[in-house]
Amino acid sequence: MRYVVKKKNKIFDVINLEYPIKGYKFNSKSDDVKSITLVDSKLITKVVDIKVNTMLNRLLMIVNDAFNSDDNPTGVGIALDEIRMVKTAIYNKYNKLLDDRKKELYLRKISLLEQEMQDKLYFYQVSKYQSSNRGR
Repeated sequence: MRYVVKKKNKIFDVINLEYPIKGYKFNSKSDDVKSITLVDSKLITKVVDIKVNTMLNRLLMIVNDAFNSDDNPTGVGIALDEIRMVKTAIYNKYNKLLDDRKKELYLRKISLLEQEMQDKLYFYQVSKYQSSNRGR
């Protein structure tokens, strides 16, 4: 069963629908409601912004942990994988839902993080090469 909830003057109307609605669909955390489809474009952009911001905050925590650990190059590899995953999610999943200005801002932030992690990985590789050549 599909239901539509419309708000008119602080009164909610619930309408039963038999056909699918076009909009942004996402799963609910509640057991009673399986999925929610948003139709309002302003609400869609707000929800997508919240989702992308939570992905970026999680990514920042991973990059911060990898950047602060001086002796573990595997953390940098994990951070680079997460950066690529978030970048592809923005390109594939949220490309049509984000406006160009916000999408460009998010991708610029991600590219800065990616460049820092690649520099850190290069530093690990150079220091490993120099330490291996110090022998007799």
